[in-house]
Amino acid sequence: MKRQFSFGTVFRMVDKSLLQSFFELIGVKVDGFLWEDVNRRHIEPLYKLFDALPPELRDRVEVALRDIHALACEKGMEELGKAAEELHAAEDSWKSIYVSDNNLYTKSLSAWLHHRDIFEHAIRYFEVDSLSKWRKRLDLPKITPTFDEEKRTELENELEQFFSAKQGRGFVCTVEMFSRPNGSFYFFAYPDDYVQDSYIHDENEILVSQTIRPTFEIVFAYNSIEGTSELYAKLPKKILEELEVIFLRILLDVIPEEEKESPYHLAMLLDPDFTLHTRPEDHINARVVSLALAWENDKEVIFVSRRSHSARELAMGSVKLTMALKYAAVKKAKFRFEFQNPVTGKYKTLTFEIGIPHFCTLKNQQPAFVEKAQFYLQQWGIEHGQNKTEPAGDALVPVTL
Repeated sequence: MKRQFSFGTVFRMVDKSLLQSFFELIGVKVDGFLWEDVNRRHIEPLYKLFDALPPELRDRVEVALRDIHALACEKGMEELGKAAEELHAAEDSWKSIYVSDNNLYTKSLSAWLHHRDIFEHAIRYFEVDSLSKWRKRLDLPKITPTFDEEKRTELENELEQFFSAKQGRGFVCTVEMFSRPNGSFYFFAYPDDYVQDSYIHDENEILVSQTIRPTFEIVFAYNSIEGTSELYAKLPKKILEELEVIFLRILLDVIPEEEKESPYHLAMLLDPDFTLHTRPEDHINARVVSLALAWENDKEVIFVSRRSHSARELAMGSVKLTMALKYAAVKKAKFRFEFQNPVTGKYKTLTFEIGIPHFCTLKNQQPAFVEKAQFYLQQWGIEHGQNKTEPAGDALVPVTL
């Protein structure tokens, strides 16, 4: 579940001396502000300070506080740690922030204040990992893509022409590329969206109409070590398929053929002998909580249950089938992993969906849990993967809940 942002939470959770530094650094004049009057039970002065800001400065403050809030969680700390490693930030000042006993909001704001490069690196990939539904492809060459100004211009022009012809938008497009040491390359495309009329308050607090042309986001992720790609965009399936071809052709010089191996398989869920077996020492319970089945007429039926011993029992027990189950095909499944703390006995849950043949929502979860879930999905044959070895690191089994 996405954490809800609120100014009050941020104002209460961080030390007021850090808040003072934040406001000063972002350009807010705080001369004469009575910081001694602010405490966790009395944050009204901070609301008044924020409300009195000019609109542009108020927007800058809100954007920064939303990013600070976003990273003030376990997943955010993991991204900050990875960003520091990738940027080779080994200074004592960074380590003192990261390993301190301060709460997560204080750590996040401290990173924003004192290590902006680490913070910006982390928030970029935190946002990518929070995107929910990715189209995956497996059969790609393992190469390092070339992305110079010529390639950037070619890709931008191609996307502009594509969306202009297909949807009457995308007249201007900007593409950016970021890479990670693990062989992953991320290409962010921002084509123009449709023109929108909106209402805003001007500098005199008068409601006025404003016409804007926002952009929408497309993310193409390529792993040069595994030879796989993932594509995210809120677009119809047919458009996604055509977009994938454009990215592969320009960035990897690949004209994709029909895939010989689908990324995901769910047919085994209806096998009476199939179980989601996990090792006792991992302290993980895994189950299927919903299924979408289709028969020859391609009419889907959704089955939902809170508890079932197997996916097959879930299908058989949820509704009286009008056709034999053996003729059914599993189109989508929702999985739930429960990670138990062996010391306290408490659980953390991981819930995600897989749709045949390309789509999965697992990516936007805590990285340590994702790696463990992917290991088991490959062990069960649900996710196609080249490597079925156990991910390294004790962090995969949570020790604090």
